[in-house]
Amino acid sequence: MTLPRAMIFTIITLCFEMAWYSVARAAAQPCTLKKAEFCRDTNQLVWSPGFDGEVKRFVGPHTGEFATLQRQVLASLGGPPDSPVEMLGYKAGGWLFSACEAHACSVKGALLLDYNHSIRGLAVFDFGTKGEKNPRLDLILRDPEDTKARDVLAAWANWTIAQDVFTYSGDYVAIKLTGITVLPAQRLKD
Repeated sequence: MTLPRAMIFTIITLCFEMAWYSVARAAAQPCTLKKAEFCRDTNQLVWSPGFDGEVKRFVGPHTGEFATLQRQVLASLGGPPDSPVEMLGYKAGGWLFSACEAHACSVKGALLLDYNHSIRGLAVFDFGTKGEKNPRLDLILRDPEDTKARDVLAAWANWTIAQDVFTYSGDYVAIKLTGITVLPAQRLKD
């Protein structure tokens, strides 16, 4: 028994319509901190409404080497973006977003979200001044004793070192992480 051509055409048309509907529906979802799975990359998340306010409340008044950590985090996440990485099995899932600072890609940032889209940790990674080869990692963690979040963000920093070995000249390349500073999140209210 064979299906009539009109029925085959109708079935194929319905399949395409359903596929396009799901693509259009996903494209219509806004990229926000609470809907991070709809973000194409870190820049889209960073430019979403309310993102900078959430980061500022999370980081609080901590200071870094060159500015407040709020400014360093926002700058390090605001340049050339990476695609988000879904953290499957990481306490029932989560997301890792990373990028580097515009025009200074030796400064990098990462944002770790947990399964309910709240910030679990932020990282700022800096190679230091030219020729110093002293990469430092500042972590701001919701729970400073959260070893899994610290390990995920340290692994991300080590991966960026490995990538940069092939990207930058010898003046900027370090081969290992030399220091990690862990700071507690402030969780400031509006």
